[in-house]
Amino acid sequence: MSEITLKTISAENDFEDVLDLAERARDYVLLEVGHAPDRTYVQQFFEATPPDLGPECLMHFAVMQDSAIAGVICIADGYEFPEDWWLGLVLLDPAYRGRGIGKQALDLIKARAAAAGRQAVKLAVLDTNIRAKMFWAREGFDLHRLAPATPDSDGHDRIVLSFRIDTEEVGHETDR
Repeated sequence: MSEITLKTISAENDFEDVLDLAERARDYVLLEVGHAPDRTYVQQFFEATPPDLGPECLMHFAVMQDSAIAGVICIADGYEFPEDWWLGLVLLDPAYRGRGIGKQALDLIKARAAAAGRQAVKLAVLDTNIRAKMFWAREGFDLHRLAPATPDSDGHDRIVLSFRIDTEEVGHETDR
């Protein structure tokens, strides 16, 4: 398997590529939002910010294997705490799942977080997404808190997971 890289992307330059990926990964989109991916889903990928943060906190990456987009990642810098990175979405093309691409991408994210002086990488996983829960646990993420559905939410119970950054253990290969 060839090495993966993270490529910075933007709505202006990469909207259609992200929409194409979301359509290929429609199994997850259906699980998350209950309908097929559409332009609004991709717009929210590029624009949705956590509470009390602006669009400047967002970082978007394509997970590249050679010249192919294997996935996309959105990170919010400074959520839940100023020293955290929040993985808002990690979406992989089903054709690339189970091949170590997610782990490679996560290792790059951990290294970038360490280089940026962040103390934790956090995310919320759908409680019904058993495969994702197993992946994050295998990658060293621990339970941070439960986030049950509320009347104002999308109806999904979530589990918030956290990975403490240890700059001694995480490599600093951020230029890939």
